Amino acid sequence: MPEDLSSPLSPPRVVDLTTGLWPAMVEKFLLEMPAEDRQSFGAGPALVAEFASGRLGRFSGIVDPAKAALAGIVGGWVLDSEAEIHLLYVRREDRRRGLGRRLLASYLSDLDQQGVAASYLEVRESNRAARFLYYSLGFTVEGVRKAYYQNPKEDGVVMVRKTVREPVRDVATS
Repeated sequence: MPEDLSSPLSPPRVVDLTTGLWPAMVEKFLLEMPAEDRQSFGAGPALVAEFASGRLGRFSGIVDPAKAALAGIVGGWVLDSEAEIHLLYVRREDRRRGLGRRLLASYLSDLDQQGVAASYLEVRESNRAARFLYYSLGFTVEGVRKAYYQNPKEDGVVMVRKTVREPVRDVATS
């Protein structure tokens, strides 16, 4: 039986945005973003096209059943055993509810299952809330991109999360 997205009793759920009718919902979500956020994330027609293409991109969202709408999205590119996360955004009115953590943790778990060994992202140096979230999910600082951001000019902190896997044991020699 399909889940009723309009039921306020249902918890928010993470969905794959790269299939079905989701790209239209993502386009609406991106158009409703405040202009400064949309500009900051480069959230326009090219990003929607990447969502819809399913080429290298992998995108997920978190649906708020009480509003029957996306509350946040995460996405990036996967190539071989590395991922680069380009976007993690939760609507302003839905922040501080743990949705970003749940969304990113689910996304990283999916990357782990795909065999991704390292996930990279960059974040404004001043974005302490995001950096705390990333640290808490296993990211460490890899480097700094000087004056990477404009308006205002600011350094970008490059972070990486390396997936730790148990070594494969040869049963015959154990």
